[in-house]
Amino acid sequence: MMGQGMMGQGRGMWRQGMMGTRQARMSAMVDGRLAYLKGELSITDAQKEAWDGYAEAVNGRVETMQGLHESMLETMQKGGAIERMDARITGMQAMVDAMSAVKPATEKLYGALTAEQKKIADDLIGLDCGAM
Repeated sequence: MMGQGMMGQGRGMWRQGMMGTRQARMSAMVDGRLAYLKGELSITDAQKEAWDGYAEAVNGRVETMQGLHESMLETMQKGGAIERMDARITGMQAMVDAMSAVKPATEKLYGALTAEQKKIADDLIGLDCGAM
């Protein structure tokens, strides 16, 4: 017979599986977006180092934000008004921090681009919260 503890454990494992799937999906989306951006910018061999730094910074931001997102989801479901507000403040600050961390790599990449590539970058980078 399955007791309450077993049911709760099953839901926890299901939730972990869903989070893993969501993380994998987000990583795949970011990888796809980076590949698209690299192709649209026609990154040259001379620009590879700046590009690699940018891609690494973006991927690092995604990992940070994924961990925060999981924590926020739990707080939004179980926390009280103050805990939810604190979680939102923490999330917003983390987004500012993450974007600030990506900015130097973005500046380095932008500085390595030709005028034509910069026009493309202006259309594709930094239009949303993803700064990508």
